[in-house]
Amino acid sequence: MNLRTLTAARRAPGRRPTAVRSAAVAARETCELLLAEDAAVVKSDQDVRDLRLRLRRHLKRLGSVAAGARPAQPSLARLVETARRSAAQAPPAGLGEAQAYLRRLAGEVKAVLAEMGRCGLVCVHPRECPPAHAPDRAAAHIRKDFPDIGCRLLCNGFLSFDDTGGLAPDGSVDPPHRTGHAVPR
Repeated sequence: MNLRTLTAARRAPGRRPTAVRSAAVAARETCELLLAEDAAVVKSDQDVRDLRLRLRRHLKRLGSVAAGARPAQPSLARLVETARRSAAQAPPAGLGEAQAYLRRLAGEVKAVLAEMGRCGLVCVHPRECPPAHAPDRAAAHIRKDFPDIGCRLLCNGFLSFDDTGGLAPDGSVDPPHRTGHAVPR
């Protein structure tokens, strides 16, 4: 794989990394809220409706990102479709059953997030990696290493080169920033 192919693969048309990151963070927070052992967030029918609507919105946003993934990810598409079918079902009438329904749906959304992380579409690290436009963007985890061409693709989409330069997902270039003194001749 050469640098041109790698760069083209990173820049999917219409993909906005910041929007994807915020969608993934919001979905992850909702899932953690519902799947926590001591979660008692479902106290009324209104809570059930609100949380179901929130999970459906997360699925819609994540599903649009998954649909635009290049190359297409069939396993991710299946997970999204399964979760959408579950979200389309009416929740059970009793609060206990409704809470179990929401937990199952949150588990399916969490599975979608995990598969998106495996495909490299979202950050799955416990402490989210800095965005590609942040000053500390090089602190992101390495998603894929390319020692043959001297670079690595970071979790945030930033391409970091061995000479300390880089290429952001928007195409902007970071020139090499070597430190130290010049070697005398």
